Amino acid sequence: MEPLTKCQDELLVAVCKSCAMVKVNGRGTFKAGPSLKRFGASAIDKGCTQIFLDMEGCLGMDSTFMGVLAGLALRIQRETEGRLVAMNLTPKTAALLQTLGLDRLVECYQADELPDELKANLAEVLDLKDLSLEGADKRLSLETMLTAHQTLVEVAPENQARFRDVLTYLDQDLAELDG
Repeated sequence: MEPLTKCQDELLVAVCKSCAMVKVNGRGTFKAGPSLKRFGASAIDKGCTQIFLDMEGCLGMDSTFMGVLAGLALRIQRETEGRLVAMNLTPKTAALLQTLGLDRLVECYQADELPDELKANLAEVLDLKDLSLEGADKRLSLETMLTAHQTLVEVAPENQARFRDVLTYLDQDLAELDG
């Protein structure tokens, strides 16, 4: 019998011309939020008009991670008229995005559904690097979580009831940090 190994949560990233790639392995969680937000903002600032998420190795996502995705999708659409594409989704990860209304912002493709024109763009993105998920201080983590949940409510107002308590809790935590 083989020993059970815990799947490590990681983001592998690359930027090539006007495309950025993020490969999600394991779970997309609040721990990855600040790093993902920084990477996405940097890619957009460098002229990327497309961000691709390869979700083949993604086991699940929390609301903070999905809120960061929503924020990146809104930003790339507003600033570059670009797009955020999630590909190789499982039925579970596709349902998570749909539940919070992200399918309104993000182009979603389950495994083997990606159109040929997008496959051509991806062929250029070859060299993925590990994106560090460490190093966010408490304030940055709380601010990222708060912004992510506010974005989810902006994208789908029905999320207000779902995240009311989370938003209150995060506001209180930030206020406590300020003394």
